[in-house]
Amino acid sequence: MSPDKWLEALRKGVAAVAATPPEYLDRDVPSCPGWAARDVAAHLGGVHRWAVGVLVGQKVPYADVDPEAPAGEQILGWYSERADKLVAALTSKDIDTPTKSLFGERQVRFWYRRQAQEVAVHRWDIEHAYRGWDADPIDAALAADGIAEWSELFTPRLLGRGGGTPHDLQGVRILLQANDGGGSWLLRAGADSIGIVDDDAAPDATITASTSDLLLALWHRVPLSRLTVDGDATRVERVLDLVRI
Repeated sequence: MSPDKWLEALRKGVAAVAATPPEYLDRDVPSCPGWAARDVAAHLGGVHRWAVGVLVGQKVPYADVDPEAPAGEQILGWYSERADKLVAALTSKDIDTPTKSLFGERQVRFWYRRQAQEVAVHRWDIEHAYRGWDADPIDAALAADGIAEWSELFTPRLLGRGGGTPHDLQGVRILLQANDGGGSWLLRAGADSIGIVDDDAAPDATITASTSDLLLALWHRVPLSRLTVDGDATRVERVLDLVRI
């Protein structure tokens, strides 16, 4: 995806979060245990503020749920203001400008992608709180990009923190097969990452679902029991459990 597409996706996701019906803000979010929909919005607003700080070179404290978030439906306007400041900070800089990140030095374009993906998953979290499994899926192109981001950025970071992949899981291959035309991805569990590989080796298991549900399964939002898994489901669970936030 291009920065323009990420920015478009970010704006759409932000608008959807801001349009959350106020009467559902107190609904528990099953995919974020311990949080209500209001807390997810407060989290997103805090993440946006923190990202703006990085982009403009100011140190901003990070909190899982921003303590400055107001109560009640006022949080929706507060969130929109935080998101507007993020978009302004992103679009005020050249996309190739070097900047900091949790993954080392990156270009500003990194933040377009990361914030679009952050909002995409948490927008789904909020909708899932009051629409259940009828929550709108993540756009297939954005979800496909999210699968790549998950593999490229998060698996090496989290496996590095957790001591790496257990020896008996190294080499396990999982084929993600989108049934909506989104594509397919062959994941291979290495010692320190779960990479997308291009080879002819037979997978240990194949997961078939929409592109959105494949991404949400990687982020432990959609259980494998709701998807079609052919092969060694137990090993699939163990591999995916290596990467949790």
